[in-house]
Amino acid sequence: QVSVRKDGFASNPMEFALDSLPESTARKSLARAKAQKVKLPVIVNGRIAQAGEAAFFRFDGSAGQEIVAEVVARRLGSPLDSTLRLTDAAGKELAFNDDFEDKGAGLITHQSDSFISFKLPAKGTYYLQLTDAQHKGGPEYGYRLRISQPQPDFQLRVVPSSFNVRSSSNVPFTVYAIRRDGFSGEIALKLKGAPANFMLSGAAVPSGQDHVRLTLTVPQFKNSPGSQPLSVQLTGTATVEGRETTRIAIPAEDMEQAFMYHHIVAEDAWLIRILGSGTGPVWQAVNKPVTLRSGAATPFEVRTPFRMQGGYQLALNDPPEGITIQKVTPDRDGVSVLVSVQGDKAKPGLKGNLILDAYREVAANPAAGIRQARRQPMGTLPAIPFEVVEPAAQGK
Repeated sequence: QVSVRKDGFASNPMEFALDSLPESTARKSLARAKAQKVKLPVIVNGRIAQAGEAAFFRFDGSAGQEIVAEVVARRLGSPLDSTLRLTDAAGKELAFNDDFEDKGAGLITHQSDSFISFKLPAKGTYYLQLTDAQHKGGPEYGYRLRISQPQPDFQLRVVPSSFNVRSSSNVPFTVYAIRRDGFSGEIALKLKGAPANFMLSGAAVPSGQDHVRLTLTVPQFKNSPGSQPLSVQLTGTATVEGRETTRIAIPAEDMEQAFMYHHIVAEDAWLIRILGSGTGPVWQAVNKPVTLRSGAATPFEVRTPFRMQGGYQLALNDPPEGITIQKVTPDRDGVSVLVSVQGDKAKPGLKGNLILDAYREVAANPAAGIRQARRQPMGTLPAIPFEVVEPAAQGK
């Protein structure tokens, strides 16, 4: 954000964008025949200065060349409701886009910026037309138009931005991956600046998926660390076009608006406040990922802290749709969990983490003041990575 300062006063802040691609300024090109010629890659800075106006650009392309055209306007505070149309030299429409959702755009309700990704069919000249969908315009209707080859990349958001957790326990949270220009690779997650023995379980955003739920394990403290929260960071590392790329996860909150819209809104820091010295049992992580058969039930083992063996149940914490616990059976060192996968909802290829909450059933006992049966929470287990596979692949 930037603002103008004069005589000790400051204007309202405005969003200001920077990029590594060449920058240029749009000239007045109100007709296709007078389209402004640009050389890729480029970012064109311009405005729809009058109501009903359109801007035209032309560029040369090759057969099979992948191009991306993206408008950044509403995300910078412009009222522009853009549309983009790509045509060939003969005027045939090849691609069109009005609104494209950017999950990293904060509290914007109307995601009105445009985005086109297209593979050119032949060598030749191509045209882009940029207009306002409401046929409005004015000096404030500014935009940045990127025309380039795909620039694969990613950003991360970690939700919630702060939480309270007892020592010697696990707490679940969510990491969102905002993938750019076709990047689909796995993103490995890692803590930065956390005290010793803090541990992540299920620490990866699977390939092609936009979020993952995982757990943070806080070790047992002999003495309470106090009420001052810890400020730590979460990083994500992936291979992007052959280069190892690391991004810091931005703390955020999932905010609901008008009982309908959800916004991932950035915050300043990721804060963890540890409560108490902790005397509870330490659950052990499952050492290897669990393979679940699509359309079937699959068992796996969970080890139990010694003093908790027997007398408890497990429930899935916000599981993926179609995955349920069918049965929990005590065994020698813990329990056997039978997980069922509904094949039409949790399809082969789905990856993520299973997060299990432990609890005890407390029966109603009016004489002791317990008026109705209830569940007594006993902690959350470390996240267990899973993958759903075809039934025939289970034995391989």
